[in-house]
Amino acid sequence: MSATLAGSVTLQGGQKNIVVRFFTPNTQTEVMKACSPTDASGNFTIYGITPGTYDVGVKCDSSLSLLAEDKVFTDGQTTNISFGTLLQGDLTGDDYIDATDYTYLSDNWQKWGPCYGYAGNWLIPACPSPPPAEGACYGYVIG
Repeated sequence: MSATLAGSVTLQGGQKNIVVRFFTPNTQTEVMKACSPTDASGNFTIYGITPGTYDVGVKCDSSLSLLAEDKVFTDGQTTNISFGTLLQGDLTGDDYIDATDYTYLSDNWQKWGPCYGYAGNWLIPACPSPPPAEGACYGYVIG
C-alpha cells in the first residue's frame, strides 16, 4: 500500500535535487523522507508514501524550507502540492539567511553532493537496501 506525491516548486537557478520530509501533523516528528530531482519547471514525484495525513516539507541544498500542512495521502492515489518558491541562500540548513551562511559558503565551496550537500537535519542517508527496482533512490521514500 502506498501513495504518490506530485509536487512542484518554483526554483531560483534551474533544476535542483530536493529533500521532501513527511512529519506527523503539527509536530517536528519526521516519519519519512525522500530525495528527488526536479525538472526544469520545478516538478517532482515521490513514490512509496505510507497512506496518512502529514505536514510535508521541501528543501534544496541552499534554500529556505517550505511546509504544506495537513496533506492527505490515500493508497493508490496521487496528491498534488504546489509549494511555492524555494528562496536560496540558507547554506547552513537552519532556515535563516545570515552571516553564518557566508562563512559556510567560503569554508565548503564546491564540496556539496546531490541531496545531501547541506548541514542540519535535512541529511539523507544511503539508499535503502535493496534499492528500488529501478535501481535508484531518487523519487522514493528512504528509510
